[in-house]
Amino acid sequence: MVIIDEINYTQLVPQEAIINTNTPFSDFGLDTKLLAALTTAGWETASPIQELTIEPILDGKDIFAQAETGSGKTGSFAIPIMQIHLKAGEPTAEPNHPQWLVISPTRELAQQTDSVFTKLGKSIGMNTACVIGGESIEKQIELIKAGTHILVATPGRLADLIKQGEVKLSKVQGVVFDEADRLFDMGFKKEIEFILGKVPKSRQMIMVSATTNLDVLQTAYKFHSHPIELKIDSDGLLVDKIDHQLAMVSREEKFALLVGLLRRQEDAYAIVFCNTQFQTHSIAEWLIAMGFKATPISGRLAQNKRTRLMDDFRAKKTTILVCTDVAARGLDIKKVNLVVNYDLPQEAASYVHRIGRTGRAGEEGLAVSFCAFEDCEYLDPITRMIGNPIPRMELTDASFATDLCKKPYINRDSLQLEEDTRPGRREKKPARESSKPKAPAKTKTETRHTPVPLDIRPINDKRSFVIDCDSLKKASSEALHFWRLTDEELLGHEIVEQGRKKFIFFGPRKNKYKFFIKPIYKRILTPFIEDIIVRSGLDLQVRVSFKEPLLKVTFSGEDEKMLTEDNANLILSFEHLIKEFLVPRVRPHKGLKLSVRAQNDIPQRFDRGPSTSNRNDTRPRRSKPDEKTLIAMAEKFKEELYNKNAPVLMKALSPAERRIVHQHLSEDPKIKTSSIGDGRFKQIEISLR
Repeated sequence: MVIIDEINYTQLVPQEAIINTNTPFSDFGLDTKLLAALTTAGWETASPIQELTIEPILDGKDIFAQAETGSGKTGSFAIPIMQIHLKAGEPTAEPNHPQWLVISPTRELAQQTDSVFTKLGKSIGMNTACVIGGESIEKQIELIKAGTHILVATPGRLADLIKQGEVKLSKVQGVVFDEADRLFDMGFKKEIEFILGKVPKSRQMIMVSATTNLDVLQTAYKFHSHPIELKIDSDGLLVDKIDHQLAMVSREEKFALLVGLLRRQEDAYAIVFCNTQFQTHSIAEWLIAMGFKATPISGRLAQNKRTRLMDDFRAKKTTILVCTDVAARGLDIKKVNLVVNYDLPQEAASYVHRIGRTGRAGEEGLAVSFCAFEDCEYLDPITRMIGNPIPRMELTDASFATDLCKKPYINRDSLQLEEDTRPGRREKKPARESSKPKAPAKTKTETRHTPVPLDIRPINDKRSFVIDCDSLKKASSEALHFWRLTDEELLGHEIVEQGRKKFIFFGPRKNKYKFFIKPIYKRILTPFIEDIIVRSGLDLQVRVSFKEPLLKVTFSGEDEKMLTEDNANLILSFEHLIKEFLVPRVRPHKGLKLSVRAQNDIPQRFDRGPSTSNRNDTRPRRSKPDEKTLIAMAEKFKEELYNKNAPVLMKALSPAERRIVHQHLSEDPKIKTSSIGDGRFKQIEISLR
């Protein structure tokens, strides 16, 4: 069914009737100039979401439109905006005063949206400008000063231009949030609220999305907008013509299965999704070494290079795109016949957007998701979101390639292909133990700060718990008792063997369940360590954090000095207890390293908030740096850059902090800045142009 708040815009009709619509654009009373532009672009009939949105937008209503990936959401707002422009008599674009804002979560999506407006708007006298990070802000300012009707932008760059006074919003008629859910998922809420606070209250608000996000609607309500909700039924979340399957494999088997898939897929034109930048570049280089026409795309690459690589992929100069989620939303890449989730996405909504890259425009597509042990924690949320388990893929020995070449070595810092010159790679072990040189004694600093690899084999392996049971709830309770846990969300499970029903056609089914503990280190370790602290009578607080491959355990409190006394014996004791507790119960991430520290021994950095383990702790914390502090820091690194004549890296900063630094250093034409890293907190690299 189509869900809509106001029936006067369309009638409730079966979903099939809407999906198969052949309503021509001429039925919407559009201007002849716009109809001619649509015909020239090859747009003849409206898609379901376009049929739903055109009339409400033309009537000046605020809307929240939700439809599946690849359903034509860009046209759903571009067409009525252009009609509004023509109806107003084609007003002149005033310098620095855009009439419409279109805000996109990624640079690639902004460029694509801009190309749609440019293609359709050229013949009707409508100017468009695209302002995104990673490109010359001076050229973008020139475009804005020349006058533009539509300003397509990413939130960070738009907020910067508003603060600089280059974009004035007093004459904005409407704001469009393209892929609205993704904007909030990526942490742009503050920027969005800043922008909405600057536009007139009479503006129209248009939000389009593939999934629902409560933050989107809450922000709309906060700014006095009560949008009509237009939605294609959630049964349409997954395109019917996508065959999506789940491959249960180990981490080591993933690449062999990927090569086998690509070889079996006829004329493979594929997108391979990874969760990290390092994994993206590593897998791409390995595929290239295997003879595939592959290329990596991640946020680390300069924007002009990302644009060029995307153009090469669209032109099929390369046929395998290995990428992070930067390419998962809104990009119009036609005839992709295979999508591979090399890593399961950490957000359930991303699963829909990733596999939606195939099966577009009525074409058939295959989507295969690899699920290793470390991916299992993301599987249940995906299953809940799509409403059904992902069908299992049948794997045989023939599914895996056996002629794999050696994996190329990628430098983690530069993400560049390099010769593996790491020390000890070719060294031979001494013949006798007595011939080994005696290792120098570790100093206190080395003991405290050197991460220790967690590669110990458990003596008593309790990493899995198998039980025959006719109730999942009862089986989960037994598993919790086995591991002495109370948090059920730490448990993952799979059905090893499905039994028969108690009676032929009804009754409970007795299955064999295999349970494991998800590697959510913070929730596993924090109660364990806090219990030790209480039993020991120590006045300490603990903070556990994990960023692959480093697991950090940080202590603070009145007894913190005791941790570093006597060659840091207390820290070593905690380290030993953590290993003894963790290793037999959880299968750690490959290459996991443990770092146990005292807070005051950590180099000065900006505190990100109080410890989750002691929320009532009222002792003073280091505050976040103000603008003056950040500018002083930027000047210090700038001086270091000129002295070294080589790029320098600042510590990880939040988006708001990075914006201040980028904006300040952009005043020096000799300096180039770029954000490096995954997640919300990133480092800033400062280099000479």
